Amino acid sequence: MFRTLLKIVLAAVIAFSSLTYANEKPKIAFLMKTLSNEYFIKMQEGAQKAAATMGVDLIIQVAEKEDSTEQLVALVENMIASKVAAIVVTPNDSTAFVPVFLRAEQAGIPIIDLDVELDKKAAATAGLTYYYVGVDNFDGGYKAAKYLVDTLKGVGKVAILEGIPGVDNGEQRKAGALKAFKEASGIEVVTIQTANWETEQALNVTTNILTAHPDITGIFAANDNMAFGAVTAIENAGLIGKVHITGYDGLPLAYQYVKEGKMLCTIDQLPSEQAAKAIEFALKRIKKEEIPTHHMNELVIVTKENAI
Repeated sequence: MFRTLLKIVLAAVIAFSSLTYANEKPKIAFLMKTLSNEYFIKMQEGAQKAAATMGVDLIIQVAEKEDSTEQLVALVENMIASKVAAIVVTPNDSTAFVPVFLRAEQAGIPIIDLDVELDKKAAATAGLTYYYVGVDNFDGGYKAAKYLVDTLKGVGKVAILEGIPGVDNGEQRKAGALKAFKEASGIEVVTIQTANWETEQALNVTTNILTAHPDITGIFAANDNMAFGAVTAIENAGLIGKVHITGYDGLPLAYQYVKEGKMLCTIDQLPSEQAAKAIEFALKRIKKEEIPTHHMNELVIVTKENAI
């Protein structure tokens, strides 16, 4: 009788423990390179909303600066050591994150590459299959630059403000812009300079460009923050309407500047949707479900005609 009762109690405890474990929310780490940029704030909001809908316990951690590569890699390593169910990370270097991605996968922790794609050759050399959610940055750079070319009627001198050199998203945007500019024989790219994604740097760089090239008629900025700095420099020089500026990210201020004519266009990457898709894919990988290795979200070119 006692043994029978003991078996019933033990079975109940095991069943309760199994049910509790099954009902636990999977812990997914969402690691970001910055929150000083509105683009990434939107990304965080999209991840939080998706996590709440999908029943995920979301752990959000952010590096101190957008170029704090060692710190962000360390955050990934900490999450591997903590044995979270999955990791989503926005890398700030296309090659430096390949080893830590490999360590996560070898530890049985699915990891999703969001926003900045890893270097394909470095990943292949390391034997890493990675899963990327983002956009076609080459296409976005091409579309913004082509709109600038069309506005200039194929004639003029232009400059490029690029992001952090060597980082995939910025390199792809620059490459797309160069393709559009090369297609127009009357367009001359007078300089390509980095402002490291930052507004203040872009203000100083653009001011110097205007001094060196006073006849410039267009600026392609690889993100909106740099475009904002360029706008201020153009305003200070009294050249609004004479020097056309394109941006990239679809930030609220960019929408406003496009409507006001201070910027020619921006590219909206719909970051909240990207983040939601990354959380969805992380959850699917936890459940051993198949996902594509590459998922490209749609891009929207925002001009005065559709900026609302």
